[in-house]
Amino acid sequence: MKFIFAAMFSILLVCLPVAAHANGGQTSSLDNVTQLSDKALELAKEERYKEASEVLFYLSSQFGKGALKTDLGEDKIRMVDVTMEDTIETLGRAEEPRDVKIHQLTGVRLLVDALISDHQPLWKQTEYQLINPLKHMQLSLRNNQSQEYQEAANEFLANYSMIRPAVSMDVTDTFFDRVDKDAEFIDISRNRIFTSSADKRKLESVRSDFEKLFAAKEDNAEPSLFWLIFSIGGIIFSTLFYVGWRKYKAEKENVKEVEKR
Repeated sequence: MKFIFAAMFSILLVCLPVAAHANGGQTSSLDNVTQLSDKALELAKEERYKEASEVLFYLSSQFGKGALKTDLGEDKIRMVDVTMEDTIETLGRAEEPRDVKIHQLTGVRLLVDALISDHQPLWKQTEYQLINPLKHMQLSLRNNQSQEYQEAANEFLANYSMIRPAVSMDVTDTFFDRVDKDAEFIDISRNRIFTSSADKRKLESVRSDFEKLFAAKEDNAEPSLFWLIFSIGGIIFSTLFYVGWRKYKAEKENVKEVEKR
């Protein structure tokens, strides 16, 4: 019990600048969770994973109080819970590379923004990270370049796994299921080169779906905030892209397990 109190006290110390101006209202609460997610991301960039995990645990408990659950259905609540739990577990694994941990926390930051944003969400600014790999995949098909195709597919899948929780908050369930199935198709085809025209048409359809996903008026979000989130330092190799995608698949399995209970 003393350990729990000590841990919570350390969390409050870390988050003191965030909470200093809180007045108990909903606006203050929303500002709080935004700053907490930023804090966790910054701590992870400094490789202070234990502190980042504590901040994220506190953030999760704040969400659990209901301030952000007002208009969410059960599926979206489960998505939030699973994303938080999976990220905390990732931060606790010493063998996980730094880039994977930051990748995971970036997904949390995008999720929080999607939950509270009244304007264009930050995940909309990842269009290049999703559409460009799809274009490279199509080019690789035309040139019969199997390895290049797989690398582009892994990049696409890892980036989709990062924005997936945020996307689920902002689009209809029908359209979310559609792009989710598109991603599953890419996963299945990742280790082979297409030979049929039907497969090539399907890839064109996938690209069209994701272009529609991002087709919206851009807002004036702070560029510095965008680069704060995505400047993860260094090149993420295709192996890390693959790890990110596997985490996405594990997350889906966790959601299914929760639904069965």
